[in-house]
Amino acid sequence: MIGKKKEKNQEKQENVVEVNDNILNIISPPGIDFDKMQTSLGENVGRIYIISRYPDRNDYGWLAKLCNLEGTSTTVEFHYTDPDRLISIYDKRIGELKGNEGTLKNESDIARNKKAQEDLKKLVHRLAVEEEPVGYVTIILHVQAGTQKQLEDRIKRVSSKVAVQGCSIRLLKSRQQLGLKAIAPYGIPIEEVSRIGMRNMPISSFLGGFPMANPGLNDPDGYYLGKTTNNRLVILNMWLRGKDRINSNWAIFGPPGMGKSTTLKDLLLLEYAFFRTKIIIFDPEVEYVGVATHPDIKGDVIDCGGGEKGRINPLQARKTAVVRPEELEAGENMEDYLAFDTGTENTESDLALYLQQLKVFFRLYFGKENFSVGISALLEQCLIELYQKFGITWETDVSTVPNDKWPLPKDLRDYVIARRKKDEAGDLSNYRKDNYEKLEDMLFSMAEGADSKLWNGYTTLEAKADFVDLLVSSLLDAAENTKRAQFYNILSWAWTELSKDRSQKVIFAVDEGYTVIDPEYPDIMKYLRNYSKRLRKYEGALWFITHSVVDLLDPAVKRYGQAIIDNACYKFVMGCDGKNLEEAAKIFNLSEQEVNMLQEKNRSQGIFFAGNTRLRLKVDVSDEFLSMMGKAGGR
Repeated sequence: MIGKKKEKNQEKQENVVEVNDNILNIISPPGIDFDKMQTSLGENVGRIYIISRYPDRNDYGWLAKLCNLEGTSTTVEFHYTDPDRLISIYDKRIGELKGNEGTLKNESDIARNKKAQEDLKKLVHRLAVEEEPVGYVTIILHVQAGTQKQLEDRIKRVSSKVAVQGCSIRLLKSRQQLGLKAIAPYGIPIEEVSRIGMRNMPISSFLGGFPMANPGLNDPDGYYLGKTTNNRLVILNMWLRGKDRINSNWAIFGPPGMGKSTTLKDLLLLEYAFFRTKIIIFDPEVEYVGVATHPDIKGDVIDCGGGEKGRINPLQARKTAVVRPEELEAGENMEDYLAFDTGTENTESDLALYLQQLKVFFRLYFGKENFSVGISALLEQCLIELYQKFGITWETDVSTVPNDKWPLPKDLRDYVIARRKKDEAGDLSNYRKDNYEKLEDMLFSMAEGADSKLWNGYTTLEAKADFVDLLVSSLLDAAENTKRAQFYNILSWAWTELSKDRSQKVIFAVDEGYTVIDPEYPDIMKYLRNYSKRLRKYEGALWFITHSVVDLLDPAVKRYGQAIIDNACYKFVMGCDGKNLEEAAKIFNLSEQEVNMLQEKNRSQGIFFAGNTRLRLKVDVSDEFLSMMGKAGGR
């Protein structure tokens, strides 16, 4: 019996539901009480404060931070006043500052005096010349909590956050009743309260500070990406087009440990889930295999460093972007898109345009010191004749030629040898013979030697799935010339995937972008720059992800690196310091508050740009997505 009674008591205890104070306060009239120091509303205790000091400068949306404080309701008042009165006060103050100039000796005091005069003169100009309305601002805060201990702790946190904004709070001692009336929804401004915290302010500074001036981002048909540091939602649709958002390109910067890989995986999964976007990712660190092979994704993982399914025959011509003179933007010319002169008659021939890329490929592979004018001319002659031998001419639509109908590198080397022997039967100069022999030697490795596994075979790389992970990790240890050439080969293949269907959304993400940056050979960066410009005419997007903006600023590649940054409508700069932070602050014109945020180096946080909109964003990854990401690249 005793045991049964205990069980019943336990059941009763388990069935007890905790009291919800919020609901209780709604359904039962709360009691209102106050004394000199605090208020009581129902079950909650609180204190009413007023902002008594403001910073000299206010950022756009500055009020958002004061209107979203923990457990605090905020009342903002603006009282219009005659600008002539303030102008008179400012004129008098400017005169005082000028009079003090002769007494100042320290450079710091002189600089502060000069700065104060400049700020006041700007205010006078706004009020007297531009006739901007002006008034007095009062901000009242009501901090509440369930218990006295919770209230004391909350006040400390609120006071600290207010101080970070350059403000101070002052308790309305002996005026809690008046403060309660002033903040009540049905209340009216109480002059005795307002006067304590009044601060004169032009109306543009006041309106620019409202919470709705910094609302986060709310794109139609978008997905939830995260929240701003003032808890505003960021709902993103990067395929939305507008005056300041003309493409879907991204540039993401974050040193190791800042959550860069997790952020990128989250973005890719969101794009795949919401828009069924096709994803192709250049993966040097094998970080995306877990995502690609997840049962809900069923993507392709392809080894492009010698795998049987990842071969790209460099001699198989692919369609390239056709650039016409009338499409050039201001300051551009055809040489920005063509590595070599094709002549005017072949600028739209598939084969002629691909020969441009092929010569870049061989220059990267042979090395620019070996790719002389004589070698280049001989190679081009042999390629054209070899293609003709395979029935491929200037007029051929290369997309109609099957993979196994294209010449291979061994075919090219054999043709060069046969052509040399034929020419030797006639009058072959030593210069020409020397070029033949050099070309034969340089083609040996890709035709029959160590690199033949990579290139001497028909193309097998095919993106059947909508999520394709291109593994290139094995190439990082390859010879520099082989790595450069294959990287370029992969980019050329990826462009075909991006551009073949203008109605399909496709993302090509280049992770660990520093691996493709070579100051000695800027051709790859130039090619990516062209990507970033041309993709706005397609439903394609280039995402460039690297550790630091410094990676893109080497003088040899800065022209192209800067263009990749500038052409990206979406940018995310994550926590950093040192030279990286210094350069980021210059390029993105970061404010002092933004610099401070990046210096804190909080994981998955940074400055997010969407066109002209800039937000301090914390990416919020769902548990479901985290479980799909695996451990590669960190979590």
